[in-house]
Amino acid sequence: MHTSYQVFQTNSASRWRRFKWTTRIFIFVGLFFLFVLVLAIIKNVNPSLPTLEEKAKYYQKILQPKGEITFAHSGNKAYQGFKDVLKNKGVASNEGPENYTNLIRAAFYTPWRIDSKITLKQFGDKCNTIIPEWFFINPKTYALESRMDTSSLRLMKQRNLSIIPIISNFHSASDSTQQGFFDARLAHMLLTNVDIRTKFIKSVSDTLLKYNLQGVNIDFEELKEKNNQLLVGFQKDLYEQLNKINKLVTIDISPDNEDYDYKALANYNDYIILMAYDEHYEESVPGPVSAQKWVEAALDITAKEVPSRKIILGMADYGYDWSDSGRGESVTYQDALALAGKYNSVIDYDNDTYNLHFSYVAKEFDEDKNQYVEVKHEVWFTDAATIFNSLRFNDEYRTAGTALWRMGSEDKRIWSFYNRDLSNAALKQYPFDFRNLSKVAASPDDVIFQGEGELLDIQASPKQGEIKLEIDSSEQMIAEQTYVHLPSPFIITKFGEDTSTTGRKIILTFDDGPDPRWTPKVLDILEREHIPATFFIVGIQGEKNIPLLRRIYKDGFEIGNHTFTHSNIADMSADRAELEMKLTRLLIECTTGRSTILFRAPYNADSEPRTFQELLPIARGKEANYYTIGESIDPMDWETGVSADTIVARVSKIESEKLGNIILLHDAGGKTRQATIDALPRIIKHFRDKGYKFTTVSDLIGKTKDDVMPPLPKGEEKWLIKLNFLLAETTYWGGQIVFSLFLVGILLSIGRMVAVGILAYLQKKRSSREALIPVPVVSDYPLVSVIVPAYNEEVNSVRTVNSLLQQDYPNLEIIFVDDGSADRTYQFVSEAFEGNSRVKVLTKRNGGKASALNFGIESSDAEFVVCIDADTQLKSDAVSHLIKKFRNKSVGAVAGNVKVGNEVNMITRWQSIEYITSQNFDRRAFDLLNCITVVPGAIGAFRKAAIVDAGMFTTDTLAEDCDLTIRLLRCGYTISNCSEAISYTEAPETLKGFMNQRFRWSFGVMQTFWKHRDACFNPKYKSLGMVALPNILIYQIVLPFLAPLADLILILSLIAAGLHIVDAGLNSIIFYYLVFTLVDVAGAAIAFAFEKENLNKLWWMIPQRLVYRQLMYYILIKSVRRAIKGELQGWGKLKRTGNVNQLVISR
Repeated sequence: MHTSYQVFQTNSASRWRRFKWTTRIFIFVGLFFLFVLVLAIIKNVNPSLPTLEEKAKYYQKILQPKGEITFAHSGNKAYQGFKDVLKNKGVASNEGPENYTNLIRAAFYTPWRIDSKITLKQFGDKCNTIIPEWFFINPKTYALESRMDTSSLRLMKQRNLSIIPIISNFHSASDSTQQGFFDARLAHMLLTNVDIRTKFIKSVSDTLLKYNLQGVNIDFEELKEKNNQLLVGFQKDLYEQLNKINKLVTIDISPDNEDYDYKALANYNDYIILMAYDEHYEESVPGPVSAQKWVEAALDITAKEVPSRKIILGMADYGYDWSDSGRGESVTYQDALALAGKYNSVIDYDNDTYNLHFSYVAKEFDEDKNQYVEVKHEVWFTDAATIFNSLRFNDEYRTAGTALWRMGSEDKRIWSFYNRDLSNAALKQYPFDFRNLSKVAASPDDVIFQGEGELLDIQASPKQGEIKLEIDSSEQMIAEQTYVHLPSPFIITKFGEDTSTTGRKIILTFDDGPDPRWTPKVLDILEREHIPATFFIVGIQGEKNIPLLRRIYKDGFEIGNHTFTHSNIADMSADRAELEMKLTRLLIECTTGRSTILFRAPYNADSEPRTFQELLPIARGKEANYYTIGESIDPMDWETGVSADTIVARVSKIESEKLGNIILLHDAGGKTRQATIDALPRIIKHFRDKGYKFTTVSDLIGKTKDDVMPPLPKGEEKWLIKLNFLLAETTYWGGQIVFSLFLVGILLSIGRMVAVGILAYLQKKRSSREALIPVPVVSDYPLVSVIVPAYNEEVNSVRTVNSLLQQDYPNLEIIFVDDGSADRTYQFVSEAFEGNSRVKVLTKRNGGKASALNFGIESSDAEFVVCIDADTQLKSDAVSHLIKKFRNKSVGAVAGNVKVGNEVNMITRWQSIEYITSQNFDRRAFDLLNCITVVPGAIGAFRKAAIVDAGMFTTDTLAEDCDLTIRLLRCGYTISNCSEAISYTEAPETLKGFMNQRFRWSFGVMQTFWKHRDACFNPKYKSLGMVALPNILIYQIVLPFLAPLADLILILSLIAAGLHIVDAGLNSIIFYYLVFTLVDVAGAAIAFAFEKENLNKLWWMIPQRLVYRQLMYYILIKSVRRAIKGELQGWGKLKRTGNVNQLVISR
């Protein structure tokens, strides 16, 4: 059977032209709908918000500050700050270093306070030294107890800070209801017990070396030692030990404290930190935290006994809030401004002390009187102006530097100058721009609530404050400042307070859906119980479940926006946040014909948000015309392992506290929502039994469904909405089809793997039984002709013929056919085997492999022929094993076992794995069903009569061996497999050679299938029609063609999960991929065991699966393209290297 045209070949360009235009139309339609989507996003008009009535006001009273509180003696009246000091005193101090370039700029770090860590991240590079509160004394063993947090340590080292941890005698209370305290007993043990002290100092030394810390800071407070020398002795031992390893020793001391021997301590400390703060403290009367004259006096007194080069001035960056009814409470700078703003108090900058203060009156509950009473408060604190003036004084005094107590409580403007030298000389050379201090940033975590309820509406966002400064230009100091506008916080009005007198209202809300497994069950329960609810949908979930989204709306439930990907709104850019809300709103609009003004941000649904992370989503929702719907009853049903009993108990407990009306549940997300489904009927019964009325968000705020889900306006936007719905519907059904195909593909792949494994095992057992049949006597050996077609095979041809002469089959001839080679193939073989009666060397005009094989077969008088490639070498018993299979008269052909003989690089090793795990393993299985589709050209034996009966080899496909095998099956012959007949082929060693070869194979198999497509799923052809050809169609064409889409989705899922664009588990995706790979490897291991191959080769499967399959995708796509185009395809020629390992063949 010969044809002049190849399968798929055509002289007409119409087929290719139709394909191109079809592709263009699909691309155009895709771009059109993309344009429609973008246009809809741009032109989308946010629905107007209905007016809500505020039902409550918070209490507020103003009190203007009274006279300034200063020192009680007359010296204060004449004191004008540090001007005189800068003129007369600073330059007189001669104990400071002349080279004043290595100023210590330190800050105390308290790791348990979140604001400290935030400041470290933002402004840590503005210091050069950090003093973290990390080291403590164990209250039981008196050993060093480190509470170092590695994340902070990493941040400090990244900023190249000198790290000097505090060693404190602070004792944390074991009972969380009690406060910790400075324990004199702990310090006493170190000071008096030599053994404990020695071990403790050794532990300190070891820890500093282990973590490469620069020293320690001793902070022993509330000491009760009568003998000051005990502390000096401890410092001496510590100093001498750490000095040996070049580590610093510092100590904190209070100003003008007779308990300290300053001079002695100076001898055994590298630096002394003078804690020039807490002039007034919690238990004292209200007053400045660190008045300037007090700081000056403290430094003067200390400098008389300690060289100024050893003094580090400790400075206050905080304040206190004293009330008439009790002790003072520590406040940060931001706390102080928030209080002043809340009570409309005027802040006064006391230019005698350079501290700030204000007063206010608050309404507080008096337990004794059992009623609210007005309580007066007095607040004193420091700000950037205080610190700037203190630094000016300090830097002229020539101390070693400064240390702020504490990082996180400060006025952030401090960091604009803290790392500078503010001495006269330095400012003259590098002037400071005081305009940097005229604006005060708002605290993102401050919020003022007005009203009651769980619907949140932002009335005002944070705004920066404004300060008017008066600069003493001659002394470069801040003489006066006025807070013109305080930085304002978030102001949130709360609506939706339940004011009903007969039965309280309760609202069920569900987040994260819709989910095809859980949402229908929720809807069934709600409809059965006649309960309204509000569903806050995730856009990407809604897009995947459009019929379910439509059901939610048609069943009368309200729908709100829960973003498109369920990502944290506070962690993304404003543009992406807007897009997230717009896409979900568009989906709701085009699916229901209505918009929505209801919004709930993922991860931040609390009805009393306090942090910036919780407040920012509300602000962004308001910008898009949404009201944020909070919740007060959150049973946390999303927790892993939570039970229905726990959910119901939590709901009941929160409800008993009368905290709110809105319940937060989830109908999607996580592995299961079964506990929520089980708890829902019980929750409904609980509230019904207590007389509650189930209602909607709209009813709670006194509005209708039309108000919260307004109908879309008519006009041109209506057509955009309809087109968007068509796009959403197409995307949905397309996704369903792709998902179904993937599911079917997975099931088919797993089914095939199991079936092939079982069949291969059964075939192996059958082959083992056949191997026990005695080999026939010599007189029974029929003549066998080995046909070797060759084209430009001068490298391998002689070696191939020599290997054939080593066959142990006695009655064998070799017919070598040179197909018009352009090299010296014919010459080499003719000269090498001249006079050898077993070798016939023929030549012909070039006509292709099929014609060369036919020429050789026609030249043979043998009953059986073995066809091999010119680069293939056989094991010596290969032909004997092949011919044994022909004892069954129905056998028309026998497929041998092809292995790669040149495993010299990664590409050839990958091919070796493929030969073992796919081609040979599959042939074992299909042998049992008589549906082997390829007798390989590298080694295949044929009954000559069967070849003639089937029409010989043909040239209308590039896979002449596959085509002939299928024609033999159609003629009713049996195709057998012989795994014992082993040949070694030379696989392509370059990527280009591999791609060319596999293109020919892929294209040829497609041609063969198309040629015999009439037999596919045709029971007439038994296993060929019902197994073999469907196997080619499904597993070699359809599934590989869809596989790139699966890999693309996997990659996009990994990227999206890694960037938190979708709420998917990155670990889960990787886990399932690894499971799939392990199953793949397990199947390969079985194939390796059958072939008795080295299992170490399986390691090469890991890179093979990552790269090899993608190469095959390209080859398949190229084959389909060439088939549609219809051009004549040639075999080309693979460049041979002759690298087949002779040692492998001889084994």
